[in-house]
Amino acid sequence: MSLLSLLLIPVIALALNVSAINRQAYEAIEYMKKIEEFPDYIQGELLKLWLTEDSLPSGRLFYGDEELKKEHMKSLHENMNLSEVPPKVEVSFGWTKKPTDMKLYPTRVVIHKGDKDIDYNQYTMLDAFTPVVLLHRSKDKRWCYVHAPYMRGWVECVSLHMASREELKHILSLPFLVVVKGSLKIGGVWFYLGSRVPYLEKDKNRYLVLLPDGSRRWVSLDEGFHEGFLKFSPDRAKHILDSLLGSPYRWGGKWDCSALVKDLYAVFGLELPRNSSQQAQVGRVVATSFKSYEELKETLRGLPPFQTLIFFKGHVMIYGGMEGNEPVLYHAVYKLKSETGSEWWIKAIKKNLLESHRLRNIHRAIVSVNVLD
Repeated sequence: MSLLSLLLIPVIALALNVSAINRQAYEAIEYMKKIEEFPDYIQGELLKLWLTEDSLPSGRLFYGDEELKKEHMKSLHENMNLSEVPPKVEVSFGWTKKPTDMKLYPTRVVIHKGDKDIDYNQYTMLDAFTPVVLLHRSKDKRWCYVHAPYMRGWVECVSLHMASREELKHILSLPFLVVVKGSLKIGGVWFYLGSRVPYLEKDKNRYLVLLPDGSRRWVSLDEGFHEGFLKFSPDRAKHILDSLLGSPYRWGGKWDCSALVKDLYAVFGLELPRNSSQQAQVGRVVATSFKSYEELKETLRGLPPFQTLIFFKGHVMIYGGMEGNEPVLYHAVYKLKSETGSEWWIKAIKKNLLESHRLRNIHRAIVSVNVLD
């Protein structure tokens, strides 16, 4: 199906209250902030709390190719520059110039348990044009501690364009195109599914978009854009997910399980939290456990496809309806363990049929089933 066909899919009136879901997310998740409304100052003690609130997991860890040692942690903490946090912190506004990794500690070194694909120092990847406030700089001045709309952490300072609050508000007030395909490139900058790209002029199907560095490019909708947010329909959500099947999994990036959920619904105007445990606090909870696979199956049968999220500890799936009388789930997944005990290394966005793929045992691990409505 082409992009034009996607846009022409009839929209069935479904209960997807975007404003109510967004309001719930901002009220439930402390991380979520309207960056343009961020205060001019915050207390230094609060910033220190944010800087130190998270830590690496327990167990044996590696710092690049060597075992993580006390000297590594000492160096990381010194570079966090905590001693230079003032009693009252003045914030600065800006946005990301390109897709930008956000880290727990100010370093690009991968911190892992033996598998470098799973970097415990990686929080997320911010899209180009993500609004941020700058709160602190590392001792080596290479890293900036920022708060984005749904996460806070360290990013490389060269990835930021600093501006006034008024300039940021102006950018956010502009009409925009939303990216409705996996990725596309404009003027050397990559944009991903759900990204907003502001535009300055419109000429029929062509738009003069503004890039994060202030440059301008003409683009057309058939490159992978829609003017403003798409109106939600299950068929549109399905088409987007099907187009992404096989895309590589990237922990803390494009895409892990919760990034896929966040970016998919961003196309329709939803502002969801970044990680799965936070996303589980949004929507209407319909179940938190199941006694059997059959109970799970019958529950899903009565729930709306592509508006139902299934949560596990550290993972989330999107319910995609029934095919051949069995539930279908979409997710970005690193590996699965079947009901026979065999491990299935997928490392991609995958569509699973629970019976055909011998995944009926997942009912035991479910912690919540939520409906976005």
